[in-house]
Amino acid sequence: MRAPAQRAQDFVAGKTGGQPLPSSSYRPGVTLAPLHELLPGPLARRLAGGLELMARKLRGFLSEEALLLGVETRTSAPVRIPRDPASLMHPCAPGLFPAGEGAGYAGGIVSSALDGQTAAEAVARYLG
Repeated sequence: MRAPAQRAQDFVAGKTGGQPLPSSSYRPGVTLAPLHELLPGPLARRLAGGLELMARKLRGFLSEEALLLGVETRTSAPVRIPRDPASLMHPCAPGLFPAGEGAGYAGGIVSSALDGQTAAEAVARYLG
């Protein structure tokens, strides 16, 4: 499914651009969408302000090529799936290795990656 996208400059200006979007490394692709209208007003204003602040600190940050792809949330459920501290398996489901943010063992992309690596090593030990 293609991701909704908008040029960062257009998002900050509160307008939907008329020109085609630049290429993106996101596969399967992007499609033009008015993210500034799709997000709640207070959130869109805060995000635009943050982008403007970054642009003042990093020359070229809001270039013609800068894209916003969305929408990803930063929320998570307060859930922790149990796992044995030694084997990293669920205590009642042998072979099930809860890992990462969704299982309650990480709080972001880096810690999720590290927890996933640790879980993969536990799976390798389990499989021999």
